[in-house]
Amino acid sequence: MKTLIWTLPTRIFHWLLALGFTTTYILGDFEEIINFHFAFGAFVSVLILFRLLFGFIGPKYSNFRDFPIGLNHQKAFIKNYFSKNNYIGHNPAAALVMLTILLIGLLCGISGYLLTVDGNSILNMIGNNELLEDMHEVLANVFLGLVIMHLLGVLSDAVFHWKTGTLTSIFDGYKNVEAENAKLNIFQMAFSVLWFVIPFIFFYLAFGLQPNKSQENNKYKNERLRYDDDDDD
Repeated sequence: MKTLIWTLPTRIFHWLLALGFTTTYILGDFEEIINFHFAFGAFVSVLILFRLLFGFIGPKYSNFRDFPIGLNHQKAFIKNYFSKNNYIGHNPAAALVMLTILLIGLLCGISGYLLTVDGNSILNMIGNNELLEDMHEVLANVFLGLVIMHLLGVLSDAVFHWKTGTLTSIFDGYKNVEAENAKLNIFQMAFSVLWFVIPFIFFYLAFGLQPNKSQENNKYKNERLRYDDDDDD
């Protein structure tokens, strides 16, 4: 028997997040097109913010109330992983990784935004933005590590619990289990429309952001230091 576990908004979010984060991460190394990094970063951040809200108002399986993140769930999941899978939506490990991805992704977006704002009070308190730059980079790498963990978990589930259809459910929303179908009400549908429109608006707005002066000065200093080191050689 097939059961609808992941509704269309959840699946759209999944693939937009995958595309958005991958693009943002890669573009972070290209200073000449840094505006695209800003734009995709804003897109991902707003997308995540709406997913966090959806976790409180969304349907069964996508709602945080359905996330088995407790310690007892984690122990039972590890103990019985190779013998059975009693979890319809997210299993305990996947739920924990997913929540961490959302929180780390949001913090990464916030730190990235603060780095683009001139005269920011937080940067002034720090004295310079090097700490914030390091934090932003660490958060991005942690995000990447969590994504890799998520992918390994999906592949592992596809091998050891292939009958459940977890891998294919990412595309069609259905698992081979007998349970209650996930359903969207009118409010959740209306919310989903905003969810997938507003991130594109922020993408457009963020594309017009410019690196703040302290970033440009630090970049100039680093380039100057490298130039001086080359002269000394």
